[in-house]
Amino acid sequence: QFFTMRHYLCLLPCVAVLLPASSNSFVVSPALQKVRPPVQTVKHDVSSPKSQNPREAKTVLNVSPALEVVAPSYNLAIGTLVLASAFGLPGSPLKTKLTAIISGIPLLLFAAFIAFQTTSYRFTFDDNDFSLVKSDLSSSGENLVVGGENRWAYNKFVNYDFFPGEKFPILVYFKETQTPEDQWNVGPGEQANSPEAIAKGAVPGQVHFFPAIGDVQQIKSGFESHNCAKLP
Repeated sequence: QFFTMRHYLCLLPCVAVLLPASSNSFVVSPALQKVRPPVQTVKHDVSSPKSQNPREAKTVLNVSPALEVVAPSYNLAIGTLVLASAFGLPGSPLKTKLTAIISGIPLLLFAAFIAFQTTSYRFTFDDNDFSLVKSDLSSSGENLVVGGENRWAYNKFVNYDFFPGEKFPILVYFKETQTPEDQWNVGPGEQANSPEAIAKGAVPGQVHFFPAIGDVQQIKSGFESHNCAKLP
């Protein structure tokens, strides 16, 4: 399961301050630049069974007629690992006993955690919903912060974005009104739905943050093609 927003915010300043901006991903040298993976689209035709195998038939019946699976992106994990190496590897100009303990080890653990999340989970788009599922496309369980399935209708979106930015993605953000209203002020929602935020143009709703473990351009394209609302 994913960390809560509080855990990510604790690590975000370290990653955001130390990594240089890039036009496509976390890049520290041409040799480490990752090419954006191609769009992966999985289409299932539920009108005709693909196999007599009961297990396979059950799988076909449980998926959308047209399911788009966002390609995984290891850019965040690789960028964090490079930073951890810079603070911990012998011979690095940034390495000292202090930086190895304060920055190197936590960044190494964070990189391993993000790599695990990238391998284990996928963002998907079907005809009606944006979802976070396991890599085998089974349910990822209930949301750790507000409960309920990690599945949100497009027509319930009120905003989405990428932080710190689309060209330098660490977090995928969106806000929706599908979650019961009594949960909207949980966690970061308290500030996002404050009178000051609403006065500046924010729309009330439930806030979600996920690490950018999928191809951000594909996620953005999916939000746009399914007409998810976005504030200017």
